[in-house]
Parts: sequence; structure tokens; C-alpha cells
Amino acid sequence: MRSLMRKTQAIAAMSGKPVLHYFDGRGRMEPIRWLLAAAGVEFEEKFLKTRDDLARLRSGEKQMEKFPTGFWWKLQAGSLMFEQVPMVEIDGMKLVQTKAILNYIASKYNLYGKDVKERALIDMYTEGVADLEIMILYYPYMPSGEKEASLASIKDKARNRYFPAYEKSAEEPWTRLPRWQQAEQADVYLVELLYHVEELDPGAVDNFPLLKALRTRVSNLPTVKKFLQPGSQRKPFDDAKCVESAKKIFS
Repeated sequence: MRSLMRKTQAIAAMSGKPVLHYFDGRGRMEPIRWLLAAAGVEFEEKFLKTRDDLARLRSGEKQMEKFPTGFWWKLQAGSLMFEQVPMVEIDGMKLVQTKAILNYIASKYNLYGKDVKERALIDMYTEGVADLEIMILYYPYMPSGEKEASLASIKDKARNRYFPAYEKSAEEPWTRLPRWQQAEQADVYLVELLYHVEELDPGAVDNFPLLKALRTRVSNLPTVKKFLQPGSQRKPFDDAKCVESAKKIFS
């Protein structure tokens, strides 16, 4: 057993920093950045800048390899199982699908509850966050004629559906939700959402004191506090320049 533990520790030490493959914007990678930062994990980013960058990840590329008879080109298999990003290289794997990546990181760094019931609750709350977050993610990319209605929908659902649900769950001690006791995956994802909503709807959290308290507590964790400082790997709201860059890569 001790030999296995030493071997596991050696592999972890050799694995290096996670490498995030995405464009230089928030998108579906931002919650992954938040969770890694909250866990105190340093990571590197390789930004896609052109369609060719994405194509290389999808199809692989030739690499020179030495064989006894000389040097030969060997085709390296594509890195994207479903031909889409985000993709994170971590622990010798190339993980895709945002939820799978988040759950792996949360499990690895003990941010995913202590048993199957807590994990089910965390999944339920994070899926609710994801439902609203996806609306915010798409908002900057919508045609100008649809933005007003989209923003109104975001504000309505945040203030009248999602925030009240999270506030109520925090009031009920019988739920014994882990996120109200310590930082869990659900904490980090929800606090990220609170920041993003208030960029579009300032004051949206004002009538939800327990959510405000949660945001303050999580924001003051040393790892998160560092991530919130200027110059970190946290990405700003996707502006027109970012939107144009993303369209060049993905359209």
C-alpha cells in the first residue's frame, strides 16, 4: 500500500501544471479557471487564435520521431474527443466536456462533498447555476436586435427563479448543504455566477443577504481573493473584440 501511495505521489509530482486549451475569453472555460484557482492550483493556458489552431487540436499533427531505421513522421491523434473545446490536459489526460472537467477537479481537490448524497446535491445546485450561466455566456454573441429581450430574461430568471431558490436553500438548516460550511464546487460556481449577473444587472444580489454573505466569504478565501485581483487569469466580460476573435475561430 505504501509503495502504491509513493508511486501515486510521484506521478502527481511529475504531472505538472494543468494546461487549458481555449480562446482568450470566458466562455465555458471560465468556471474551470475559477475552480482551479479556488483549489490553489496554478495552471497554464494555450489560447486558440485561428481556425487552424482548432483544426490542429481536432485532427492531430505530424511529429518527427526517431526509429532504428531513421527519422519518420508520425501522426499524433487529435486531442478533442468530440471535436470541441474546452479541453484541459491534466494528470496525463486530455479532458473535454465542462462538467466532466469540473467534477474531476472538484474530486481531486476535495471540493465535491464527502459522500454520494452531498455530491448529488452539489450536482443539482451546479446544474441550476449552469442553466443561468449559459444564458449569460451567449448574451454577448447574440444579434443586437435580440439582446434587449435576452437581458430582460436573464434579469427576471436571476431575481425571480434562481437567486430565491439558492437563498431559500441557505435558510434551511435541515439540508446541511456542504457549500454553506466550507468552500465546495457549488460555492465557487455560484459565486462566479453572482459576479457575472451583477455585471449585467447591478444590485441583483442586494435583496438576498445570504447570497451576499456567501459571496463575501468565498471572495475572501486567500486563493479566490488572489484570483479576483487585476492581472490574474480571470477573464473580463466578453467585449466586442473578444466576440469577433471567437467568431474567427469557431465560425
